[in-house]
Amino acid sequence: MSDYLCHDFKTPRTDTSRRLPSTFRFIPMIFYVAVVGSTYMMTMDYFNYKKALVQKKEADDRKSVLDTERDAFQAEFATLDAESKKAEGVALWMEGARNIQPILVKIARSVQAETRIGGVSLERMQDAPANLALTMRINGSNAASEVIAVENAIGQLQYRSYSGQQNKEKDSEIIEFRTTLVRPVQ
Repeated sequence: MSDYLCHDFKTPRTDTSRRLPSTFRFIPMIFYVAVVGSTYMMTMDYFNYKKALVQKKEADDRKSVLDTERDAFQAEFATLDAESKKAEGVALWMEGARNIQPILVKIARSVQAETRIGGVSLERMQDAPANLALTMRINGSNAASEVIAVENAIGQLQYRSYSGQQNKEKDSEIIEFRTTLVRPVQ
């Protein structure tokens, strides 16, 4: 190349545009401060994220321990509740299964001397122990009135006759009386 062209590049030129204001010198410093600040914030967020993961794992472990304890307590409560229901059923059965000796005594005392009782059968019902199936054979001239006397005597013990049936045998004075004795629930 020629010296003239090289010299031409070194000659002073007039500026075609204005210079930038001096406050623009702070832009690179602000950029570097922003880079350092964002790096600090990202680093702190990363450490806080790791700390939150550890805390979440600890909370999940505590929750699983508490869930197993809750399930154990619920299972224990369910077994206790089942046992109490069984005990209630036994108590209700025992309450309903009253002594039947007073019923037999009342029946025997309500019958007149000239009437005979051929047989008395009292059977407790499995499903409802308060109910008794009574079967009785009465032999005598006024057996029909004796059945009414027996029902009245049983009524004094707070039993009532339900679905009573009387069958009179042919050519005899024997009446077979069947009923279900029901005791009201108190």
